[in-house]
Amino acid sequence: MSALLSIMMVAAGLGADAPPAWDAETLQLFATMPIQDDGRVKPMDTFAQFTLLRLNGKRTLSLPDGPRLTSTAWLLDVLFFPDKAKEFPCFIVDNAEAIVALGLIPHDKKRDRYSYNELDPGRTQLMNLARHYSESEAKDRTLVEQQIVNLASNIMHFESIVHAMDFARKRFAVEGDTELAKAFPEKDGVPMSVVLERGPAVLRSVSDKAKTLDDDALKAEREAMSKLLNEVEEAVSGAQTLALFPPANPAEKQWQTPADTCAAAFDVAHGGKAPAGDVAALERLAEKCGNPTAFKAELAALHADIKARASARGEYAKIPLEVSYYKGKYLFYSQWLFVLSCLLVAISWMMPTWKWIHRVTPVSVLIPLVLLVIGITLRCIIRGRPPVTTLYETILFCTAVAALVSLCIEWMNRQRIAVAMGAFLGAIGMFIANRYEIKEGVDTMPSLIAVLDTNFWLATHVTTVTVGYAAGMLAGALAHIYILGKLVGFRTKHPGFYTGVGKMVYGTLCFGFLFAIVGTVLGGIWANESWGRFWGWDPKENGALMIVLWCLVVLHLRQGGYISAMGTCVGAVLLGMVTAFSWWGVNQLGVGLHSYGFTSGILRMLIIFWVVESLVALAGIALSRKEPSSLSGS
Repeated sequence: MSALLSIMMVAAGLGADAPPAWDAETLQLFATMPIQDDGRVKPMDTFAQFTLLRLNGKRTLSLPDGPRLTSTAWLLDVLFFPDKAKEFPCFIVDNAEAIVALGLIPHDKKRDRYSYNELDPGRTQLMNLARHYSESEAKDRTLVEQQIVNLASNIMHFESIVHAMDFARKRFAVEGDTELAKAFPEKDGVPMSVVLERGPAVLRSVSDKAKTLDDDALKAEREAMSKLLNEVEEAVSGAQTLALFPPANPAEKQWQTPADTCAAAFDVAHGGKAPAGDVAALERLAEKCGNPTAFKAELAALHADIKARASARGEYAKIPLEVSYYKGKYLFYSQWLFVLSCLLVAISWMMPTWKWIHRVTPVSVLIPLVLLVIGITLRCIIRGRPPVTTLYETILFCTAVAALVSLCIEWMNRQRIAVAMGAFLGAIGMFIANRYEIKEGVDTMPSLIAVLDTNFWLATHVTTVTVGYAAGMLAGALAHIYILGKLVGFRTKHPGFYTGVGKMVYGTLCFGFLFAIVGTVLGGIWANESWGRFWGWDPKENGALMIVLWCLVVLHLRQGGYISAMGTCVGAVLLGMVTAFSWWGVNQLGVGLHSYGFTSGILRMLIIFWVVESLVALAGIALSRKEPSSLSGS
């Protein structure tokens, strides 16, 4: 069937100029092809997803007059049909003013997607503006200026991929009466792989005969070789992004790009023995891209070769699992099932006589929680490290902990309050994780910097501290029910309702304090192992200490009878603010040994959060005068 399709394409005059509809087997082969990117070996599918997410804001691409492309199909088109790929509207522009600044005519929509060909006429202006705006700090740029900087970076990243296979389509011809020309008698030129096979030998031969050649002959040989090498260098200038080939030496960690392979062939120290077969395999792919059947056969052969070499190095085993993880969309389904659980919880509160829905709502929270836990577990297996090593992973882990603790509280008191909070925090947490991933547009399972390299103390420290974060945010969220409920007069004639909420807040505070203090001590042990000192008053350390001290203050005031249940809830709201500072705010300072989690645009959201929470706390303080201060009042 695919052969018939190929014949029809050629008959219609499409040939290799129109991207084929890649079949499932071809897409699977390409998706599971290993590639080294950002210091780790990952599937081509992961590379494609995050590349398209960075450029497009989505993992799929919608074509105006065609089907929706998966990221893997899009990357195949970019590599093997670059001219067509340049017409795909894959660059998201949030503000049309950025397009106007480039001297171009924007689309009717303020936020829209543009193709490379649409943006190319303004490329020079784009790069000049981006260079100028990059001289200032990110926090000092306007939204349009930041958009221009991001767009310039995305354009250059796209160009590094769209030209990655140019060398495979290039043909080299050598003219004149030289030793080099005799080695390349083909008038129509030869592919890069042949140049790599013959060129180094001619170079050595000319070098050996240099003393026997007259000046004119030697000059001609050198000029011919220089011309050829310049052409080779230019042809592979765009092939420096895709590290596709595992090195033969097991001690070498860095995989080779086609540009590395070509450079090694002419390296005298290397001996000119670079595997030209790798380059030849890519040339055959480029040659067969108009024939889906032949292309799939070549891709299968290349896939088998690279898989065998990567497996010998122990770097392929988890590639299929990572592809399955992203294909499973566990986090995507978890997010929307948490949203559904929020709706069910809302219905259960509006319809208190519907007993069946009261039994369904905990299950509706449990199902997305299970999916989230599966996703976190698979990420741990894939990377072979604890569940919390990046800022993104802390969001997932905190969301899972908050939902799990909420279900445990619901199981103990059956008041439908905790399950409602679990559904709400689950939906909010997954939404934040999704927005963070889209905003950053980078692989969320990156290689770690050296100081975060996995060890026992790091694993226990970050896990327990993050549980403390989750408990602190959950306590603050539960406290909102108490404060805002009293403020609007919700169920004021049912004191048992608020007694239950007060006990939840108090218990969650105790739970969070336990993990916060243990995590902070473990962090000191890890710091001693990594940096040679237990405590250094680093901003992140100070943030963790602030959580511990504030929990101590609130719990001591409560136990001493100085504050009532309302006062405890106010303290919990303030704890949420302190936790947000330690979790996110410290990263915005850009100083200290923990300054690797900076996220642009977060500070403004944090300020809004702190302002809103301050108002809630003030409302609670105003209401606290109406309550007794004894512990029995909780």
